[in-house]
Amino acid sequence: MPNLIAPPRQIGTTVFVLLALALAAVALPASALAAPEEGVGIVSVSPDPVALGATTVNNQAPTQTVQIAYEGEGEASVNKITIEGEESGEFYLNGSNCGNLASGQQCDVWLGLKPSTIGEKHAWLTVTFNGARPEQKFEIGGRGVPASLTFTPSSHDFGLQRVNRESTSATFQLQNTGEAEVQLGNIEFTGPGAGVFWTGNVSCWGTWLAPGQSCSVQVWFNPQETISYEAELRALANGGVASAELSGEGGRAIVGAIENPVDFGVASAGSFGTTRTITLKNTGNMSEGFFIGVIAGGDAGSFELIGEHCTMTELQPGQSCSAQVRFHPNGPGSFDAHLAFFGDGEGGVLVQLEGEGVLGAGSIAPGSFDFGTQAVDSKSPPHLFTITNAGTAPLDFDRVSLGGSELDQFVISGDGCTGASLLPGEECEVRVRFDPDSPGAKQATLRVSGDAPTVVGTLSGTGWAGSGPLTSAVIGTPASGPGDQAAPQRPKRGRHRRFGRNATITAPSFKFRR
Repeated sequence: MPNLIAPPRQIGTTVFVLLALALAAVALPASALAAPEEGVGIVSVSPDPVALGATTVNNQAPTQTVQIAYEGEGEASVNKITIEGEESGEFYLNGSNCGNLASGQQCDVWLGLKPSTIGEKHAWLTVTFNGARPEQKFEIGGRGVPASLTFTPSSHDFGLQRVNRESTSATFQLQNTGEAEVQLGNIEFTGPGAGVFWTGNVSCWGTWLAPGQSCSVQVWFNPQETISYEAELRALANGGVASAELSGEGGRAIVGAIENPVDFGVASAGSFGTTRTITLKNTGNMSEGFFIGVIAGGDAGSFELIGEHCTMTELQPGQSCSAQVRFHPNGPGSFDAHLAFFGDGEGGVLVQLEGEGVLGAGSIAPGSFDFGTQAVDSKSPPHLFTITNAGTAPLDFDRVSLGGSELDQFVISGDGCTGASLLPGEECEVRVRFDPDSPGAKQATLRVSGDAPTVVGTLSGTGWAGSGPLTSAVIGTPASGPGDQAAPQRPKRGRHRRFGRNATITAPSFKFRR
């Protein structure tokens, strides 16, 4: 039977070669440990080391291409590529085209960084091969940095803008002042006044901004109330926020009549009654202009706009303008209309006009009288008013009075009409003095009333507070003769006299001043 135990063999050249290769493997780097199934080769990575640079926190940076190359005998067959290590979650792998690599060939791997915190990040790119070639690890690194965005300007005051009618805009530049590329997200407004601001042209939505790059945001302001507004413009990006302060104020012209409604009192139908000055004032915080002023409404024909200086004038805050309106009832009854101004505001200004027209059997002459200019705190000479029964029936008067808001600027100094009973064509007389207590134009009405519609006359005059004597050149010629007493009486038809059957003369009125 043959001897199955082989004789010992001498250590030859082959053993020394194997021993030399083993010792060399201990000294080689990890990237050279793996050898192909057919021959010896080296797998390398480029760039080496794999540095992915800086990326903003909570942002996924675009991938970078890493090349894996093979040099040697035979081929290296790549099975899979993974990212490993404690911070592997800070990186992401977006695929590769690696397979069997012959000597001199290379393939691509796409890597990216997505840091969740600030600081240096490290992991291993692990390449696993088919066959006996051991896996290889290559270190990869990167850095998480905070996003830094800045608005220019950092604040903007839109100033005073007309409510619901005017708007204005401002453009803000948003710049990446950080170390890494940033992808912008939402643009928003916050704060108590955010509802009156909105964006116009914006070039920032979803934009990637490299360090130093910028985009623009247009912001509009349109106030809804007459108040001050404050808000904040904010640009959001992963890991960063930029803000700019916004402010503005809503404005409106508030124009109204100081007196509204305006009562013109009583006037005889078909005659001119009281003329009133109507004052408009702007109590708002913006100017207002009017382009037309008219009298409108159902009884517009009974009121007359004599003059005004409100149209074609820009009424600034705090300023006033006025219009003169005269009552001219075209018949008996109550009358009302509107003095209307229309312009560039949020609607017209309407002033209610009211008056009463009466059928007059009595008449007064003169129907109106201007006492001219009179020194303050002095009485004018009396002026005579004659009241005539112009009807066809007897006319009884029971009261003579002054009316209007400035009635205390005039004094009845002689009254022959209170208690008078006049047959058709008969007359009675009333004397009135002008007694101003302050400078400026004054106006009132003389009213003689009884069992027929009230007879009304218009009184006017101007108070003067200048220095020196008030000459006749200033005051004009007195309207009547001197004295406060009634003119000598003369008999009228039958038993009626100028002062009537049961007439009583009203004592002159007195005003008490401090």
